[in-house]
Amino acid sequence: MNEINSTQSGETGDWQGLISFANSDMFDRLYNEAMRMIRESANYLELEGVIERQRAPEKLAPIFACESMRLTTRLLQVTAWLLALRALKGGELTAGEYTARNYRLGSREVCLGGPVRGAGLLPARLIELLAESKQIYERVSRLDELLFDDAARGANPVNAHLKRIEQAFAN
Repeated sequence: MNEINSTQSGETGDWQGLISFANSDMFDRLYNEAMRMIRESANYLELEGVIERQRAPEKLAPIFACESMRLTTRLLQVTAWLLALRALKGGELTAGEYTARNYRLGSREVCLGGPVRGAGLLPARLIELLAESKQIYERVSRLDELLFDDAARGANPVNAHLKRIEQAFAN
């Protein structure tokens, strides 16, 4: 297993949980599922989706475009998150570089937002892909919080308050 020395990276966080997750079967399954989703979505948007978009009423075109972008954004965010973890696991990134570049999952407002009005009229396959992409994004979002948020990692809240008190009296 890849070991990350937090003192080498300049970070004080507990990176062992992150590395353990990156080396787990769960990570591998999630990574494979995300890659499958990307292939399926790309195939749909490049082939069947083009035909369905052309056959749809003109008023549906902006809704189709908006929800297609939401699908793509979700999958790109998940993929970027997973690839960064893979790079950390493989030693291509140190914990400090990982933190400095902020590889946290992004675009939550867009990715977790509800469908635009009229999205229920979209083709069934696009609706399925949107639901599946939202589900995988939500799972990765929960993992992101568990792996990175101090409270979720079990950090002692008393220590955080003591640090604030220390800082207040240091001035």
